[in-house]
Amino acid sequence: MKVVYLLNGTALCGGVKVVYQHVAILRRLGVDAEVVSTTPPSDWAPESWSFYRQVPDLTPEAIGPADVAVGTMYHTVPQAMAVPGARAFHFCQAYEAIYEPARPLWPEIEEVYRLPATKLVVSPHLAELVKELYGQEAVHIPQPFDADAFSPRSGARPQDGTFRVLLTGQWSVPFKGIPWATEALRALKGEIPRLRLVRMSQDAPPEEVAAWPEAERHIWVPPAFVPDVYRNVDLFVGPSTEVEGFGLPTIEAMSCGLPTVLTDIGAFRGIDPDARASIRIPVFDSGALQAAVRRLADDPGLRARLGTEGRRIGRTYHAGRTGEALLAAFGARPAGAGSGLRRGARALASFVRGGAG
Repeated sequence: MKVVYLLNGTALCGGVKVVYQHVAILRRLGVDAEVVSTTPPSDWAPESWSFYRQVPDLTPEAIGPADVAVGTMYHTVPQAMAVPGARAFHFCQAYEAIYEPARPLWPEIEEVYRLPATKLVVSPHLAELVKELYGQEAVHIPQPFDADAFSPRSGARPQDGTFRVLLTGQWSVPFKGIPWATEALRALKGEIPRLRLVRMSQDAPPEEVAAWPEAERHIWVPPAFVPDVYRNVDLFVGPSTEVEGFGLPTIEAMSCGLPTVLTDIGAFRGIDPDARASIRIPVFDSGALQAAVRRLADDPGLRARLGTEGRRIGRTYHAGRTGEALLAAFGARPAGAGSGLRRGARALASFVRGGAG
């Protein structure tokens, strides 16, 4: 079986990383899988070069023959459907037609979702949304993840008198919620003098620096070093809006044993349905965020309990589970699939070790 994933761009981000992970897992299972894109290969993921093919355009002639063609985001779904003889899939990592900056494109996006390409989704809430809006069944593909790489630190964090709170994601991406969360946390500085903001992102625009000049910033962190950032903070805050499709940094934080404060959105409810590893708050509710941070800053026992449950959740995500779901969706049954799944779950650390969010 030949499987091609059509990629719109190769910059460092969680969405691109997951595509690489899928292809790496499939190849471990003996499936002939590759990534096809018009952009150069990712210098941040040299492991992907062995299965990456740059083409001048995404026409059927450039893509070539395939049994399965996967459009990643809505841009490439029509091209996937145009591959002769291939079963077309739409890999949905978020529902773009509720993303306000993309409002002019909403009719085009909605038209793509009406196409009969089989939907693959990263979170159960997206499957429910596709069913509700378009009457189509979607296949949940669990996130691949290396819980051994994202493990708690050995021993307690050295005490320096601070309470370190981590926010991940780009300031300029509205659905990440970084500006409002930063403002809410900054209002606590006088009340919790030991509070320190730690940021991990791909950039630090001037308006972000001006909002909290003394924040500790980790920019363009190489994937192998991302777990160390988590291990050196006390609390993770995920302030995303409903546009968020999954929220990989949340799983990374939980797997490292961090307590989390998360907005009450579908993606986070899918990760922690009973709120056993998190305190959930309404989106844009600064008062609720501040109350949750106060509570956790004063209660190390609660932080420990949430962190323990988060670690348990993190360990439920692994490459073997992802591989099983992909094989079932594509109808692939390569020889030795069982042993391949076990090998895949152990051997994909270079593709599942995080990013800057």
